[in-house]
Amino acid sequence: MKTTTLSLSILVLALLACKEEKKEEPAPTATAAAPAATPTETAAPAATAEEEKKDESPIPDIPDGRSKPPTVAEWKAATNINTQEVNSQPDKCFMRIVREWLKVNCEGDVQGFTGMENFGNEMADYFQSVKPGKVADFVVRLRKGKTLKLRIQRGKEGEAVLFVNWPVGEAKPTIVALGRGAK
Repeated sequence: MKTTTLSLSILVLALLACKEEKKEEPAPTATAAAPAATPTETAAPAATAEEEKKDESPIPDIPDGRSKPPTVAEWKAATNINTQEVNSQPDKCFMRIVREWLKVNCEGDVQGFTGMENFGNEMADYFQSVKPGKVADFVVRLRKGKTLKLRIQRGKEGEAVLFVNWPVGEAKPTIVALGRGAK
């Protein structure tokens, strides 16, 4: 029992000694010019990590300007994109981006669509092909500062819900998500 008490006392004294040493260190750095250099050094790696995070985005770079809609060959060559968590993505659907154009395709018991927001003018900013019971296909121009929304209703497969966010000041959209909706 005495050994435990003695060990505990030594541990407490050691911790207090460490705590006192920490108190003494900030005083000299407060008046010195060195603290200004320290935050700058830590800020640089944070910016680098932030840049790396942006580079890891699955969303491809979007060029400035307007272009014609992609050809069938361009769509076939493009890779699938979806920032929605994998287990929350709808079955039988895919999205692809070519230049500033986004293609959303869902197969299955398509019953229609609702909630289309900020798609622009049909036949200029977006195109749609909906075949009830088979497929819904949308091609839309992505625009800086716009948030796109759409719900594709399907039978047993459930809804597919599109959400795209391209904040002003960003080089490309930050979210291009197609998720599962209600069944």
